[in-house]
Parts: sequence; structure tokens; C-alpha cells
Amino acid sequence: MPTDLDGSGVTERETTVRLLLKRAAARVRPSQRPAPEVPFGRENDANLEFDERGTGSGVGWLLVALAVFILVHTVWAGLGAS
Repeated sequence: MPTDLDGSGVTERETTVRLLLKRAAARVRPSQRPAPEVPFGRENDANLEFDERGTGSGVGWLLVALAVFILVHTVWAGLGAS
């Protein structure tokens, strides 16, 4: 049990310590930082990823790749048949 040196009660000391800790915690808390800026956060259109204008090049790549695949398959099958 702690000894009472200056005549004040333990509960008064605990109250004082709690008050000082609350004040110190209020001073030390950092201010809230704003949310980081997202590069695509300034876009107006929510459905920009489903835009029809960007899909034309994908279809072109598909047709070129399909033609190359058919050509390679034909050559390979012709070599295997002979």
C-alpha cells in the first residue's frame, strides 16, 4: 500500500493523474490528415471503364491474332499430313 507523504488521499492523486493524462493525450493527438488524392477521382463519368470507344482496338488485335493462329495451324497440319 502506498504511503501518504503529504496528507492527500490516494483517490485525489489518482484523479489528478487521470486529469493530467487526459490533457497530455489531447495535446499529443495528431490532427487528422486529409484523404490521399486519387488520380481517377476527378473523372465525371462513373461508367468510364465501360466506354465503347476503347474497345475497337481490342477487336482488331483479336482478328489479327486469329488470322496468325489459323495460318500457323494450317502450316503445321500440312507438315504433319505429308
